[in-house]
Amino acid sequence: MSPPFPNAELVPSLWFPLVKKFYQAHYPSGKPNKADPIWAIKENGTILAVARLKQIGNSQLLTGMVTSPSRRNTGLGQHLLSNLQPILKQKASFCFALDHLTDFYQRGHFTIINEEALPKELRARFNAYRSQGRNITAMQYSFP
Repeated sequence: MSPPFPNAELVPSLWFPLVKKFYQAHYPSGKPNKADPIWAIKENGTILAVARLKQIGNSQLLTGMVTSPSRRNTGLGQHLLSNLQPILKQKASFCFALDHLTDFYQRGHFTIINEEALPKELRARFNAYRSQGRNITAMQYSFP
């Protein structure tokens, strides 16, 4: 059973510098953009986990999902995904999961898809990431 966690909330612009600092500390290649909706779980003013939903065409891409190292493997990441379900259901939602995290995303209702099933804009991005040597798997959210 997971411990009780605070719920995710949409990050107000005032918190953006703190989100940027969180990414720099825990995921330096993650580049948050003020234009993207960013969701965070915070406790006592400290960010514990974040995720971005980049709007691309008629879809959205779950990206930059990061949990503080001290909170990994506690259920917090699944709690964040669970909190995002209403937003993920609003339009076709995808993620490019690192290969070793596909099981994690499958537990959060993402299914592995063939990259050809990605919308054109996302497929180009996926192929660019793959050509950079990233070991990623295309996945799509399927509502429970």
